[in-house]
Amino acid sequence: MKRWNLRHIVLVLTAISFFALVGCAQHQVQKLEGTKVTVKGKIEFMQALGGYFVMGEDPPGEYMIVNQDQKLLENLKKAGKTVIIEGHYTIGADHLFIEKIDGKAYRGKE
Repeated sequence: MKRWNLRHIVLVLTAISFFALVGCAQHQVQKLEGTKVTVKGKIEFMQALGGYFVMGEDPPGEYMIVNQDQKLLENLKKAGKTVIIEGHYTIGADHLFIEKIDGKAYRGKE
């Protein structure tokens, strides 16, 4: 019977750790879905990122807008003003479904 050497043990432990971390990462993404969030920031546009997104100041970051109303978002982008957006995460922490902008109901396309 073949003996287990240090290389085999390290390989098995690495594989176990990898699968455990993947499982934890998937669990974290699922926990974020539906989580309510309020973001203060500006509306920006970049085709390579899928269209309109929020350049967050508080909390900082880039949030892709899932339900984009191109006409309204373009007007907000041109105005360049900072807005307060209320919504929830859909896929992880960077995809945002907007419910309100500056306290007003928002209905975009999904």
